[in-house]
Amino acid sequence: MSRPKSLIRIILEPLLVALVLAMAVRTVVTIYSVPSESMAPALQPGDRIVVTRFPGDRPERGDVIVFRHPFDPHRFSVKRVIGVPGDLVESAGGRVRIRGRSLPQAYGALPQGAEISPQLVPEGHLFVLGDNHAHSYDSRHWGPLPSGLVAGRARIILWQRHSTGRIFKWVE
Repeated sequence: MSRPKSLIRIILEPLLVALVLAMAVRTVVTIYSVPSESMAPALQPGDRIVVTRFPGDRPERGDVIVFRHPFDPHRFSVKRVIGVPGDLVESAGGRVRIRGRSLPQAYGALPQGAEISPQLVPEGHLFVLGDNHAHSYDSRHWGPLPSGLVAGRARIILWQRHSTGRIFKWVE
């Protein structure tokens, strides 16, 4: 026959479990505010996005990620992964090309005069571009992004500054 739990234990056990769960969720899920127009029209300045980071999770080509800026670790940026380790990234005729194939028009067309010289994405790095190429400071300017700076993948637009009436939608 077991002894009944004390009142203190009845109160503290659920609180401890809730605290541990809250800390675990906080390490996997974070909410960020989009800082600039570099990802327009997919993301607008001021949009709140849910970002996830799971151990061993590697961003893939096409994912939208949040990362610490390579020259200012206190600043976060949001961009789309265009190249992964081993990819040859370049441009031709105003179009971004990966491994010799042009990216979709939605985020593959470069502004007039913008070109990407051929470069191989090294191991442990990603090549990232903003969808709004004319207003994006990205891998075209500072080279491949070290993977260690990635905070996580953008999954959901939780709140839009210029709301379309939807509470949330998936990041595409």
